[in-house]
Amino acid sequence: MTTYDLLTALADVSAPDVTVLSGAGVSIEGPSCLPSGAALTRRAFDGFFLPGTLEVLCHRHEAVGWHDASPCPRDASAPPRVRLPRLETVLGVAARVYGPDAIDQVLVDVATAEPNRLHHFFAEHLAAGGGHLTANFDTCVERAGRVRSLGWPESDLLHFHRAIGGREPLGATLAEIESGFTGDVATRFTTLLGKRPVLLVAGYSGSDFFDVNALVARLPAGSLTRLRVVWLWHSDHDPHLVSVPVPPADQPAFTLFDILRRQGADLTVLCGPTGVTLDRLARQWRLTPLPAARESRRDPPSIPVVPGKQPAATLLLYQELGLFDQVTALLPHVTSALQPAVVRSVTSAALWEGGRWNEVRRLWWRSRPRTDPLRAERVGAGLWAQGRLVPALVWLSWHRRRAAGADRITLAETEGRVLEHMLRTPELRWLARRLVPGVLTEIGSADQKAGVHRFRTRSDLVDSLRASLGGQRDPHHARTSSEWFGQAGNMLAWISYQHRRLRDTYRDDEPTDALRTRYLALQLRFLTVGSRAGATRAHLLPGAHRVFTVREVVAGVLSLQYGWWHRFRIVSRHVVQRLRWRVRSAGQPSPRRRLVPRRARRPRWRR
Repeated sequence: MTTYDLLTALADVSAPDVTVLSGAGVSIEGPSCLPSGAALTRRAFDGFFLPGTLEVLCHRHEAVGWHDASPCPRDASAPPRVRLPRLETVLGVAARVYGPDAIDQVLVDVATAEPNRLHHFFAEHLAAGGGHLTANFDTCVERAGRVRSLGWPESDLLHFHRAIGGREPLGATLAEIESGFTGDVATRFTTLLGKRPVLLVAGYSGSDFFDVNALVARLPAGSLTRLRVVWLWHSDHDPHLVSVPVPPADQPAFTLFDILRRQGADLTVLCGPTGVTLDRLARQWRLTPLPAARESRRDPPSIPVVPGKQPAATLLLYQELGLFDQVTALLPHVTSALQPAVVRSVTSAALWEGGRWNEVRRLWWRSRPRTDPLRAERVGAGLWAQGRLVPALVWLSWHRRRAAGADRITLAETEGRVLEHMLRTPELRWLARRLVPGVLTEIGSADQKAGVHRFRTRSDLVDSLRASLGGQRDPHHARTSSEWFGQAGNMLAWISYQHRRLRDTYRDDEPTDALRTRYLALQLRFLTVGSRAGATRAHLLPGAHRVFTVREVVAGVLSLQYGWWHRFRIVSRHVVQRLRWRVRSAGQPSPRRRLVPRRARRPRWRR
């Protein structure tokens, strides 16, 4: 199909047969002149965080390979753009430090934006019987309709992240979007999505991973087989079609492109100027042709800088994004500006990633009150990280039985981590198998409403423990969890689940050079975010004896505050496995059988 064929085919589709899905890109033209998501992100960094913070984060994103790729081949020839931190995560931290008004300060020009030519087109389309889904906070489409006395049913237009000036909070922070859509919004979204045979996507990046993507992915399989999706991906080049490959059936789908195709939708991507295509559609649908774009500018609003709060906000953002070398460097300078409980939590996390688990336990042991369930959980977690598995199990089990509600589940989850470790320890495996069913009952199941962290960590643990009882572990579970954390912007959690993915996908027949490349890349990523403990944990991966020398492993276990028995267990296991591998790789038989195979030996009385 050519571009002309596509537009001709759409000419046979009437305006009432089309639902539009729009994003921030449709509000960038003048006279609206609203900022893109990237511009809003930079605006938030300029006003709420220390100078240079965004540059530090972009450098780390570059180091771990986080880029934004364009589906348009003509745009792909340019160097890949480094992915910016997620705006909702950044605004969430700003709102915690500066208060909810911080969001209003960033979005101050949204409330007063004037409709542009694209908004007038969408208003006419709605009045003609079409539908509209939008991620935008502005009400420019509604105002364009009022200017021209156009009306439409309220149900045909949905701001699924809510609109500025409403009573409900905007979906502008991670806390607001990570749980997915509420029941009412989800129902209205799916109704509009399936009400008409054509979905026209304009000015939308498809990055609403936690609500739009998650909702469409949860639809019954094949539920969009009758939906035709035409995605207008803005580009400065002449309009041209892009071939979107169908995702393999055995691989998870994460992008909205892949999710729509997986659900059976007929997806076509058209790269080019959005206004050109919409003008062609307006003429074919006998709507008002689009005038020429207005080139105008609006000065960005100035956010008043509060110097005393910038260091604290920067520290909490680094913690939220898992950049603990920066947390460690900044913490001594902002202690006085934070509440003691926050200082303790941040200090504990920094010590943990440095492998200083004795100090983590002492920090929480001295905290008050003694009955605090978080104190009990952190002390038990410190014992577990040191490899003191039986003391950790006894401590956590004792406190879990005396806790209630969410605290009981949290303690049970950490206890499950201990059992997961015990299942990989030969002398403790028998005990862990007996205790796993009871802990699984305590943990229960988690869904997205619990938030990204609890949902993914808990579901991954439950999946792993059930596999130990004879169930089948989802081979893509760790990859999915890594993607969720990556979308939230947490680099450390994303790398940690890459570690788990390497454990789940290890094969004995994988070439040693390839394995070494993957394990060393994992270590480098951990060091990039300042996690020495994570880098050293690569020594515990399957097949590590083929990659790391005994000297490297000994140095690693001595650099972290493991228990002495755990250190001996790690080193001795590594030595034995490495010796066996060296013997096999050299093509030599086992030392006990190097002279005569056992079956070929004669009984002594026959010699």
